[in-house]
Amino acid sequence: MGEPLRIILDTDLAMGAPDADIDDGFALALALADPGIVVDLVTTVGGNSDVVTSTRLTRDLVEVLGRPEVPVVQGAAADEGAAREIVRRVRAEPGELTVVAIGPLTNVARALQLDPDVARDVREIVVMGGVYLEQTNVAAMPGEYNFWCDPGAAQAVMESGAPLRLVGLDVTRQVRLTRADADAIAEGGRFGRIAGSATHGWIDFQERAKPREELEQGSCALHDPLAVAVVTRPDLVTWTEAHVAVETEGRFTRGVAVADLLMWQDPPTPNCRIATAVDAAAFRELFLERMASLP
Repeated sequence: MGEPLRIILDTDLAMGAPDADIDDGFALALALADPGIVVDLVTTVGGNSDVVTSTRLTRDLVEVLGRPEVPVVQGAAADEGAAREIVRRVRAEPGELTVVAIGPLTNVARALQLDPDVARDVREIVVMGGVYLEQTNVAAMPGEYNFWCDPGAAQAVMESGAPLRLVGLDVTRQVRLTRADADAIAEGGRFGRIAGSATHGWIDFQERAKPREELEQGSCALHDPLAVAVVTRPDLVTWTEAHVAVETEGRFTRGVAVADLLMWQDPPTPNCRIATAVDAAAFRELFLERMASLP
């Protein structure tokens, strides 16, 4: 194994809040548990919760995970703390830092606006966001949630010229955490007990909110952990070059990602690689193994 990959994790973490999504919390835990990753910095953004709550919950969780030394910087509010810290760190060490963005792209877009050379100096930006070969089939939220929250930021990142890998709902909905998995995780340490209980709460909420969506009955998706996993295990998914643009003004299509798969004559220049398939069994094995190793 070579040197660990160093990341900045940008997250709208909500694990610990009532009826809140839990995948950001698992993503942070997975990043800290992966021996191939060093988490240099965590930045927070509003999304699953407001940014102040997200920051508090993130700081609580790094303590629970036994990693209080990991810095957490609040962003996407009146100040530009997170964006400026992303700029400072990426520009100080060109080619060394990967940004893993698992919430709305507000902080990342602002960092690129503050200093466009971030696009040149970042090693890579890995994004959990968008839906490419399918659609949400929800009129109230036609774009995937992270893109829908801040479509202008998502499009700014697409246009930045930074090296991008995008992991969308097409694949993340296929990686599931069941109630039995939650019970097994809860038998671990302090994090496991918190995460297991939160998972049951989130599945309960999903079952109430989406009674006709069969996939959400009895399990939940691990959207953000998959985006973290592919940093060191890109083989878990199938990658396809594409040109992606995000709708920012559509009356019915806010946040929709339009993926050109370069199939026709004279295609646009690709600006990213998108995940189009996933080895769900291999990811599940890796994820549960990493969770079992946590304090």
